[in-house]
Amino acid sequence: MSAPVARRYFVRGKAQLRAGELDAAAQSFAAAVELAPDFVEARVGAAMTLARSDPPRAAQLLRRGLPGVTRASARRLLLVALGDVLTVGGDFPGADEAYAEAAQLPGRHPLATRLARLQAKTGRYGDAFATLAAATARGSGAG
Repeated sequence: MSAPVARRYFVRGKAQLRAGELDAAAQSFAAAVELAPDFVEARVGAAMTLARSDPPRAAQLLRRGLPGVTRASARRLLLVALGDVLTVGGDFPGADEAYAEAAQLPGRHPLATRLARLQAKTGRYGDAFATLAAATARGSGAG
């Protein structure tokens, strides 16, 4: 019973996000996660709305979700979001680790531009160019 209710909170959070109601969206996503802790998309939504005001708490929310995730694509989604949150919070080594782990997993969530941007921010310009060149060669797009 809690999964359908969590889904409704998630859908409401997405609508609130589109309407620019960030605080309300954060509350809806958090309610969805509370009802269904394994609901990865809700966890990501909650973390991304929280990241604007409290990146460490957003990162903690994502990290708490990682141990229970067995699907590779869901784990990749959490790790990409974690990398994004850590980048916003200035934890570049942590973001690098999250993106590196995500890159080892199958999934369609694009990483190349995120990883290249992080590499450039940390002065690894050659790595940034190599990341983008490899993504282009694979035909995956820079995403």
